[in-house]
Amino acid sequence: MSELKVRPVERRPHLAEHITQSLSAEIASGRLRAGDRLPTEQFLSENFGVSRNVVREAIASLRAQGLIETRQGIGAFVAGPAPAVEPLQPIRAQLLEGDNTIRNMFEVRAALESQAAALAALSMTPRKLKLIQDAVERMRYEEAPSGATVNADLDFHRAVAAASGNDYLATMIRTVLEPMRPLIAASFSRQGPMFGNIPHAARGEHEDLVAAFVANDAAAARTIMGQHIVSAASRFGYEITFF
Repeated sequence: MSELKVRPVERRPHLAEHITQSLSAEIASGRLRAGDRLPTEQFLSENFGVSRNVVREAIASLRAQGLIETRQGIGAFVAGPAPAVEPLQPIRAQLLEGDNTIRNMFEVRAALESQAAALAALSMTPRKLKLIQDAVERMRYEEAPSGATVNADLDFHRAVAAASGNDYLATMIRTVLEPMRPLIAASFSRQGPMFGNIPHAARGEHEDLVAAFVANDAAAARTIMGQHIVSAASRFGYEITFF
C-alpha cells in the first residue's frame, strides 16, 4: 500500500463526510487497493485532525456503501470491486421452480432484517438516514431498471443493517443478501403489466421504512421491514410468514 494523501479537515461542518469522500478517492485512485488494510483509527484521527468518533462514523459510512469491510478484532479492509453496472438479463427459469433454499433465505432475511430495522430506528442519526435515503433515490430510473437499480436495492438493505449498530447482525445480513443478487436482478427484469412495477413497489416499501426511521418508530420499522420481505418473497411465489 503506497503512502496515503490525506490532509487535515479545513471546514468543521460535515467532518465525517469529508473523511468518507477522501478515503473513497483513495480507493478510486488505486492508492488503496482491494484487500489493503486501512490505517488505524488513531492514525486517521491524527492526520485528518478529528476525533476518533468522527473517524468511526466515516468508516461506518464506507462500510454501508460496500467500499470497506471490517473484521472483528482485526481492522478495516478495502472491499473487492463492485460489480459493473450492466443491463439486467432476462429471468432464468430455474429461479421460478420453487427452491426451498430460496424460501429459507427469505425467512432468514425477515427475521434478521426486521430486528435490524427496529434497532436502526432507535439509534437513527441524520448521517445514517442520508445513506438510507440516498439508496432509495438511486432506485429511481427513467427507461428500464438496470444493474444500478439492483445495487441500490442491496445498498438500502446494507445501510439499514449498518445503521442497527450491531456489527454481528449487519455481517449476517450482508452474508444472506449477496447470494440473492441474481434473484433480485431477475425479479426487476420481468416485464409486462403484472411484473413491470416490481422495482417501483420495492422502492415504495423502502420509502415507508424511511418514514418509520424519521419517526424513530422501532415497532413500525420492524413490522414494515418484515412485511417488505414477505412481499418480496411473494413476488416470486414463495409464501412465508413473519411473526
